[in-house]
Amino acid sequence: MDISLTVQSTAAGTGPAGGMAQTVISDYSDVAEEVEVTTNRMDTPGRMTFTCVESGPVGLMEGSCVECSAGGRKLFKGYIFTIERNREGETTYTAYDQLRYLKANASYVFENMSLSQIIQQIAADFGLTVGTLTETGYIFPCLIKEDESCLDIIFDALSQTIIQTGKIFVFYDNAGSLTLVEARDLLTQTLIGDGSLAIDFTYKRDIDSDTYNRIKLARKNEQSGRTDVYIHEDTETIKKWGVLQYYSVINENLNEAQIDEMCGLYLKYYNRVLQTVTIEALGVPEIRAGSIVPIRIGAVSDLAVSRLLLAEKVTHRFEGGAHTMSIEVKSFEQLGGMDIA
Repeated sequence: MDISLTVQSTAAGTGPAGGMAQTVISDYSDVAEEVEVTTNRMDTPGRMTFTCVESGPVGLMEGSCVECSAGGRKLFKGYIFTIERNREGETTYTAYDQLRYLKANASYVFENMSLSQIIQQIAADFGLTVGTLTETGYIFPCLIKEDESCLDIIFDALSQTIIQTGKIFVFYDNAGSLTLVEARDLLTQTLIGDGSLAIDFTYKRDIDSDTYNRIKLARKNEQSGRTDVYIHEDTETIKKWGVLQYYSVINENLNEAQIDEMCGLYLKYYNRVLQTVTIEALGVPEIRAGSIVPIRIGAVSDLAVSRLLLAEKVTHRFEGGAHTMSIEVKSFEQLGGMDIA
C-alpha cells in the first residue's frame, strides 16, 4: 500500500502554538524504513514512530510536524517529541498527536456543562485545534477537578458520560482536529477474522485488570462533617472471585439518588470476566481505536459467529511495502447494552 509521510520543520519547531516562519516540508515516504501508528481508545495520545538511516546531524528537530497517510486516507498528524540514534546512523523519531499536550495538569470547575463543552474549554486554554464535537445529551451538574492532568479530566468525564447515557463515545485527535463522536460513526464494514485478512490471534480471559464486583462511592457531607458511603455489590461473583472493589470519591453536589444510580451503573458495567482478543491482520487504513469492527474467529466460542466489537487499541505497521495491523478488542458483551444502531 502506498504511504505518504511528510514533515514540516523549522528551526523553532512547528507545534500547535508555534510559528510557521521558514517552514521546510520534507517527504520521508521513501526514506523511512519502518513506520508505526498506534491509537488507544482511552487515556493515551496517538503515537507515531518512524526509522530512517541518516548521515551527519539529526535531520529533524523536536516539535516538527509529521503527517502520515495510507491509501489516500490521513492516519496521523502530530509533533516529534523523541529522537533516538544508534551507531549505525539509524534514527527513530517518535511523534504524538494533540492529546499529548493535554497531559498538563490544571484545575477546573465545570457547572452544567456537557462533555463537548468541557473539551472545548480545555482545548481553547491550550490553543488546540477542535473538529467535530458531538453533543452527548448528558450534562454534568458540577464537575470539580483539582491538579489533575487535562487528559485524565476529559477521559474521566468521557467514562462517566458513557455510563450515564448507555452510549459509547470516542474522543480522539482526527489527524489534527480534536474529535468526539459516537462509536457507531466509526463502524467499518470490513470483516476481520477467519478467511478475511487475519494472520494470527491471541485470546485471553481475566478478572485482574478491569473487573469489579463491589462498587463503593464516597461523598463528603458538609452538614454532618462525615463521609457518606454508597455500595452496590454482586454476592454471586463475590463468592466465585472474592471481593474486587472499585472505590471513588464523588462530587459532593450530586444528590443521593444520583450517586446510588451511578453505583448501580458502574456495577453493571464492570462486573464481568474481561475477554481480550488481539488479532494480527493485513492493514485497513480506516480502522483505528474506537472503531466498531466485525470480528469472527471460529476457535473462540464467543466469536464463532461474526460480532461487532469495539477496538481498544490499533497499531498500523508499514515496512518494505507491506501494511499490517494489530487490533485489540475487549469484553465481547460490552456492545450488548450500548446504543450502536
